[in-house]
Amino acid sequence: MTLLAPLGLLALLTLPVIVILHLRQARRRRTVVPSLLLWQQLVPRPTAHRRRRLRWSLLLFLHLLGAFLIGFALAQPQLPLPWLGSVRATAILIDTSTSMALREGGNARLERARQQAATFIRQMRGADQVVLISAGPQARLIDRGSSADAARLLAALEQVTVEGAGSDVNGALTIAETFLLDQPGARVVWLTDGALPLPDLTVLRLPLQIEVLGTDQPNRAVVTLAARSGNAGAVHVYARLANHGNQPFRGTVRLLVDERISRNEAVNMRPDTALELAWTLPGPAQQIRLELNGNDGLPLDDAAVVNVSGQRPINVVLVANDAPALARALQAMPEVRLTTVDPAAFVPDAAADLTIFVNTQPRRWLAGAMLIINPPAGELLPSNGPTPAGTTLTFTPAGEALLRDVNLGGIAWGRIAAIEPPAWLTPLALSDGIPLILRGRFEHSEVAVWNFDVANEALTTRLAFPLLVARTVRDLTPPPAPVALILGAPLVYQADIRATQLTVIDPNGNRTTIAVQPAIPATIEPRQVGVYRVQEWAGDQLLRETQFPVNAGAIGEADPTPRFASAAIGAAPVQTPVTRAAAPQPLWSWLIIAAIIVLIGEWLYIQRRPQVEAR
Repeated sequence: MTLLAPLGLLALLTLPVIVILHLRQARRRRTVVPSLLLWQQLVPRPTAHRRRRLRWSLLLFLHLLGAFLIGFALAQPQLPLPWLGSVRATAILIDTSTSMALREGGNARLERARQQAATFIRQMRGADQVVLISAGPQARLIDRGSSADAARLLAALEQVTVEGAGSDVNGALTIAETFLLDQPGARVVWLTDGALPLPDLTVLRLPLQIEVLGTDQPNRAVVTLAARSGNAGAVHVYARLANHGNQPFRGTVRLLVDERISRNEAVNMRPDTALELAWTLPGPAQQIRLELNGNDGLPLDDAAVVNVSGQRPINVVLVANDAPALARALQAMPEVRLTTVDPAAFVPDAAADLTIFVNTQPRRWLAGAMLIINPPAGELLPSNGPTPAGTTLTFTPAGEALLRDVNLGGIAWGRIAAIEPPAWLTPLALSDGIPLILRGRFEHSEVAVWNFDVANEALTTRLAFPLLVARTVRDLTPPPAPVALILGAPLVYQADIRATQLTVIDPNGNRTTIAVQPAIPATIEPRQVGVYRVQEWAGDQLLRETQFPVNAGAIGEADPTPRFASAAIGAAPVQTPVTRAAAPQPLWSWLIIAAIIVLIGEWLYIQRRPQVEAR
């Protein structure tokens, strides 16, 4: 027996109080006599003090019993009572890797796993507990509850889908142990197709029952697809196909360039082998799609899509009278779209991803990315006038990543401004203590400052100059999108500094809105195969739209053959009877009911007592 509130036993101190009250209120028995005259003639004898004796009665017993029941109920006792039922705590691990989408006998393996998990939920009784855990690429808790929550658990189970490549079983077991390690009758049931290697179970602390749902099945898949741009605009495509089965396969592959059919070829694959294909296609092209008529139970990995380049177009506005070396370096970057504007005619352009000011500076910090080169004295960047610069540069730790391998030593910088930068601008390189290159972020602005003249031929004729230009431009603007993702891999998406929200559009057209903060990346978790679109918004203004494909084919997921069989580890199989620990049942409610019955009996006794004495 356990007491949930042991301090409630203090209420039992009322028992001696009831006894004392009965002693103080005890009276001698009254007797009716015809006269007291004879007793008055008697000489009173001194008598010793008599000890009062407690006279037991039914009323005293009822008082004590009622007080005991109420006081004991306040301690909230619990007692394992086998005849009132037993408890079983079960963690159900559901494999949601790609191979679970394979269809056998009309049903997918995942559907069979959901049906079996639903059976466990419907069989819950009393205080039984169930924890649903997805053992996909990243283990996660689906839901948990008791038999009273069966409807909610079944609804959550229906939402479980294939999540991608890999199965984090160890993470799922950790979640199961977190909830069930101290629970009586705890066990873990792992529903899987066994297509991935068995994890290390030597440190398992709970009984585990493995239920393998899959059987040997052939599968043909596109496990790798890559594309890149070559000379003269040509596009080079590489593909790797796999035939996991004991029979040779003959089929066709179809290659699409920007949704237009480019190739339709026959392929022959021997059993349990891979086939590598390569094409050189005329460009330009944005996206390549490869389709294989696999004729198997897992069509999810029979196609793959890849972007030829993940680079995002960068609209650069160059505000300068004359900066030919800088313009050439920018035009050499394939992703840059350059527009040159005279400083006197400059008007902020909302479509610009990067604005570069040469020998001038704006009146205010513009939203977006800015590069200010050789700034004159002004309100944004005040200075104490020009001063001769030394040839020795000092790189700060903040500039290590940007300026690594950029040889800027030995350059005669001439006279540079003794800038007094705001606190949020961090020097990356200094010349005799004067900031030469600075970098910082202010509200919705990414800012870099070059405190030197780009007309300096000692700098612009060096290979370090275009390298510095390219690194600075890419540092100020968001990184390129991936050319493709494997299903289950999250995308850490860095939006434009001006963006306030993202709209993620999945292959079915469903939209999800994600609020973003400046310079803080957002995590996008694709849940299905196909092409996703991401729109970046600054309020009501669309800044840009990016696409990235999600594929299911992966080398480790293409073979759906089970690698191990059903087994019980540290416990008897689920199908056999297992001793279940008795569930601690709360007794306080029964004690209160008994106390109420005693109080009713006491009231009836008191009501009848005057009638008995009257007789």
